[in-house]
Amino acid sequence: MDFKKEILTGIPNELPKKQEYDTSINHAPIRENILNAEEKKLALRNALRYFDKKFHKKLIPEFNSELLKYGRIYMHRFRPDYDMYARPINEYPHKSKEAASIMLMIQNNLDKRVAQHPHELITYFSGVITTSIGSGILYS
Repeated sequence: MDFKKEILTGIPNELPKKQEYDTSINHAPIRENILNAEEKKLALRNALRYFDKKFHKKLIPEFNSELLKYGRIYMHRFRPDYDMYARPINEYPHKSKEAASIMLMIQNNLDKRVAQHPHELITYFSGVITTSIGSGILYS
């Protein structure tokens, strides 16, 4: 499947195979476990809101494990198989140049040739920290 088609598929109808944690890649530092029980539940609810309820039973323990182990939910299962790099802006399916620019920036920041942590993206928008792996869910 080509790049545009893959992005346009959005959130998959079936869960992709769980990906192994690649120890050959430099990963983001583990965040200190500072969330209380209610904040952890909120983090899980926020992560799950993108997915059909039929997947929640499988994703809850997986996302909770990531949260406990790494201090963030990265959704590693959904990391794309295609190479991440900043493509020409018109290669991104978009309704506005601003949206295409954000996709380009995210993919540039996950380019393994330049990214410090190519499997985890931490971005700062208006002082709010958002984490993601740059999967198709950001582009739907």
